[in-house]
Amino acid sequence: MFLLVFGVCVCTILFICWKFVLSPTQFNQQKKTSDFSEYSDNSIVPLNTIDESQLSTTNICDTNAHLIRSTLECLPDEILLDMVSYLKPYDIYHSLHNLNNRLNLVINDFQLNFHLDISHIAKHEYDYCLLSILSLPSVLCRLHSLHISNDETYGAIALFIREYPSLTIPSLRSLSLLDATTSQIKSLLVRLSPQLETLSIVTNRTIDMSDKRFICQYLLKHSTLRSCRLSLCDGVDCDETILSHSSRNRLETISIDLSYFQNILSLLSFIPNVKRLTININQQKYYNQDYNAAAFDVIRLYVPVQLSYFNLNLRFSNVEFEHIEQLLNCLVNLKHLCCSSFRAELVDGYRWERVLKRLPLLRRFECVMTTYIYHSLDLNLISQSFQTSFWKENNWSVVCDYFQCLSRLTIYTIPFYKNLFISTLNGSQPLNDTDDQSVLLENAYDKVTHLKVSVQGLYSENTPIRKFRYVTSLSICDGESYSDHSNSSLVSYLSSTIDLTKIRHLKLYSLLSGHTLFALLCKAPNIHCLSSSYHNLLQMINDFGDVWLCWLLNMMIKKLTLSYGRLTLSIVDQFVELFSNVEHLSLCMNMDDVDFQEILLKLIRNFKHLSSIRIRLAGKLTEHFQVQTLTWLSTNAELHSEFNDNFLDIWMT
Repeated sequence: MFLLVFGVCVCTILFICWKFVLSPTQFNQQKKTSDFSEYSDNSIVPLNTIDESQLSTTNICDTNAHLIRSTLECLPDEILLDMVSYLKPYDIYHSLHNLNNRLNLVINDFQLNFHLDISHIAKHEYDYCLLSILSLPSVLCRLHSLHISNDETYGAIALFIREYPSLTIPSLRSLSLLDATTSQIKSLLVRLSPQLETLSIVTNRTIDMSDKRFICQYLLKHSTLRSCRLSLCDGVDCDETILSHSSRNRLETISIDLSYFQNILSLLSFIPNVKRLTININQQKYYNQDYNAAAFDVIRLYVPVQLSYFNLNLRFSNVEFEHIEQLLNCLVNLKHLCCSSFRAELVDGYRWERVLKRLPLLRRFECVMTTYIYHSLDLNLISQSFQTSFWKENNWSVVCDYFQCLSRLTIYTIPFYKNLFISTLNGSQPLNDTDDQSVLLENAYDKVTHLKVSVQGLYSENTPIRKFRYVTSLSICDGESYSDHSNSSLVSYLSSTIDLTKIRHLKLYSLLSGHTLFALLCKAPNIHCLSSSYHNLLQMINDFGDVWLCWLLNMMIKKLTLSYGRLTLSIVDQFVELFSNVEHLSLCMNMDDVDFQEILLKLIRNFKHLSSIRIRLAGKLTEHFQVQTLTWLSTNAELHSEFNDNFLDIWMT
């Protein structure tokens, strides 16, 4: 009997243990199954709740399965289209094309417009865009903007025209050409889409006057253009002979480089719908014509009534204040006026006040006026002329800076409206109390992306506060070889003035010590472009003897531009080893050097990451040398080379 009771007790204990120890696992499994069923009804399953063994037996996006795993292809078409629209055409087709029918339907959807930028890219990427993307009819009918450049992608426009000599893109709305030749510009202009709305042509190539006339006439005849930028070498002499045969156009935004000030008067008569006009006067030459009031009275009849924004940049121009005043008297509907100049006569606040008072709708005035003081001027009087009640009532704050070591006076409104600002390390002498205003500390220089610092007469005392928060390109110039103490002041000044982590491009036009350059590179770790003279660079790295500086340059620099000095065969191996990670190289070589081909061959073979080379050739460029060099380079199928003026440009895969 005792044994029977004992056996019943043992069985009871085992049953209780099984209930409390083993059943929770079963209960959890049942709960997971219930949760999965609930999730499956909503087509969403948290990945962290799915057992790996179950995943292995579950088909992705299988609607019949209890477990559904979210993937890219499970997204609706609308979301996929929105995601793909943020990608470059190269990324879209190189990554998604022909993966499956679903993705092909998405990337070929008529709602997806393409914006193709084949400038500043590697040649293999360019070749893919040219041969595999532009060849698709489904792309051409949806291509809305195209940007092609010969800058660093040397010969890209020529290759485009050669591959598609008669290509028309009916859907094209925007075209941008950078550094194109005359023949390339004309070839593409005649094939412009009748629906084109935006056109930009920027080049420093030499273009004769007859071709400039053709380009200018063609643009003004295009009936659908709304926005146009035309920047040609030395500007356009836009006189009546160019414009007389131009039909009325619908241009609303224009930026153009003109040769002479009086070209403005001719142009205004032929752009009746313009709302925003930017004019750059490039030439130092000046026609000594009499601008009488009657001439401006005639122009006043043709001034576009909708013109509300006018930006006048007088580069190296001898334009008189009187002529600017007469022009502005005609533009009575202006709401926003910008003006920059290098003429001492324009540094007169009282006279500007009289001019601006005649513009009743004007709400915003921006200026940068620089002049070099080589004679006696009352600087305080100049400063006071921009601090009258008129300037204060309109909230137009003007800074007057005098750089004594450079004899340069700069007057500008704040916030500063240009992307280039020229400063000096020894500080400027502020001629007013604007530096005390909080606006200087916050957003006064937020538009400045390129800061040019002069280190002449270096010292750090009395440096006014200038905060440049968005500078990406830094130039250091006007200096000689300095002591470590002076160079320390440079690094200290830059650290307190700009965010060095944002700097991408460093241009050295003065000689720094290797220690200073090393310290600067350490504080600006994102620099990948370096410009310097050849001899200064060799001195800064102590003829390759500064091991740590050489190591740092090797790690950081991807684009190198050298000037004023020629690479020699004796150090080419050390040079290649130092800059082994360079992708874009620009340097000088002597075409008469017997080692020319050997040096060039070493550069091409040993720079493993090199994408392009631009060589400035010293000496007289002969046709025999060009033919011989191009024939020699053509043996390498991965190279595309061409001569441009005194440059040999090579673009490689």
